[in-house]
Amino acid sequence: MSVGWPSDEEICGLAANEEISLPAEAYLIASQYNRISEALAAGPLGSSDLNWCGFAKWSSKAVGSDLKFHGRSSFLRKLGRRYHIPEIAQPLVRFITMALLGGSYSVGLSTANRTIFVEMATFHTNILKGLDKPVIIQVTSPGPDTDLLTDLGQDGVNLLRTAYSLLRQAESASGVLRSELMLGASIALSAYEQGRVQKALEFVAYRAPRALLLVSWRVPYYLLTGRSGDRIAIYMKPHQQMNRFMRAVEGRWARLYSETLSLRTAVNTIMLGKPLIFFPAGRRPPLLRAAATFTAPGVGALVEQYGPPDPAALKGVADWLNYDHRMRFIVAYFMGYQQVAEMFDKPRIRPHRSWLKPSTGDPLAQLQFRSVML
Repeated sequence: MSVGWPSDEEICGLAANEEISLPAEAYLIASQYNRISEALAAGPLGSSDLNWCGFAKWSSKAVGSDLKFHGRSSFLRKLGRRYHIPEIAQPLVRFITMALLGGSYSVGLSTANRTIFVEMATFHTNILKGLDKPVIIQVTSPGPDTDLLTDLGQDGVNLLRTAYSLLRQAESASGVLRSELMLGASIALSAYEQGRVQKALEFVAYRAPRALLLVSWRVPYYLLTGRSGDRIAIYMKPHQQMNRFMRAVEGRWARLYSETLSLRTAVNTIMLGKPLIFFPAGRRPPLLRAAATFTAPGVGALVEQYGPPDPAALKGVADWLNYDHRMRFIVAYFMGYQQVAEMFDKPRIRPHRSWLKPSTGDPLAQLQFRSVML
């Protein structure tokens, strides 16, 4: 290619690739995010403030690590350390955990990662192409029974238009104003993509207690009647539609799950369930401040709506499935790391062999793509 960023064909081809393992795909997505981030930094958005794709490459790398669901799985190792499981008992714990999570863990994470990649990558490459209006390639699912994506309607369109406008303004701005505009765009884009994949995240996290309490005792019935597909309806049911007992169990499980989540950045490892620790240690990031202090048009409103109410008292996320709490943490993360120079570096990836691939019957193999002008 003559340009430094992936084409629409490359982006969709990677998201639809069924010949590589899911962890390897997440690592490739991280590399493509890095290509886009470097092109944006070398071109319209500059290299003083990290753009959204620059953040996304680190999270995609983390997804790839968590998808390595084998004996050296980072998720399972963190679970063992968190609950002080003896080394001799860890193989049994891994077996039980993998049985409870099943394929839903990989399907949900990969669906979320692929969707975010296709939509956000094409959003930014169209900025690099200099298009006058925001355009994305949107991911759709062919049927409601396995649809893990949320249609955000006009609210989603408005968020993308806001992000596009802020980035266009940032191209001709400088200094503090440019930084604020870049931050506002990243907030709007994350508000969109986190909303899009909310159902996929719930599909991942709630599968274990539902498998244990609602599906396991029905297995003989499924085998006798050939209606094993009925369990999908149980896994897809919204959390708020479950009975009070299951909502309480799922809430507790989600909190336990959230305590194991971490994100390895260029400079440190962030535990998502604990207060943010910024780099360099002891330095107050200039963008970490109250919404009323932002002067760029529209940015203060985004910080107020999605950011932490008190930037001086940052807490971890007890329940990562709570959209509002998750967004507050993400906004604080953007504020603290947007001007860390090392975050522009390419992630160092050492993928391990994995045979976890999508099958023709699961949602990953059925994702479809269409171009949308906003």
